[in-house]
Amino acid sequence: MRLVGRIIEIVVILIVVPLIFHYISAKTIDLERSAQIMRAGWWITAVLVLIELTRFLFALAQLRSTVYTITNQRVMIETGLLTKSLGEIDLRYIDDTQFFQSLTDRLLGIGNVTIISSDKTTPQYVLRGVRDPRNLREMIRSNSYQVSQRQIFTRST
Repeated sequence: MRLVGRIIEIVVILIVVPLIFHYISAKTIDLERSAQIMRAGWWITAVLVLIELTRFLFALAQLRSTVYTITNQRVMIETGLLTKSLGEIDLRYIDDTQFFQSLTDRLLGIGNVTIISSDKTTPQYVLRGVRDPRNLREMIRSNSYQVSQRQIFTRST
């Protein structure tokens, strides 16, 4: 969803900023001054679009550099662009799961799955932009239930 928001911001900048500067330059009587205002408007538009494109590419790189792996014992989260980090949530500690899909996410077939656990380091984690979030949520839930049923000992309460 972050990427869609960035694209919308770029489109709005490309439309709104030139229109504002065109309106201001149209109100100016001096033709030289009007041309300067329009030139400044295009420069400002270009700088803002460049900033938003950079933010878009950074968000895309972050999204692409995160890998989720779900096994029958844990959920592993690998993140990092230049350096890598690996975290995991043991399925025995997962208390609940939730999923969320915005309208855009539903059209794209992606969504977010939230894992709520009693894990000390990661009590809540959101798996972002995953395919088929409803089935992924169900898979995590059923695997965590199976793992908890196989436990030889019980946790103290």
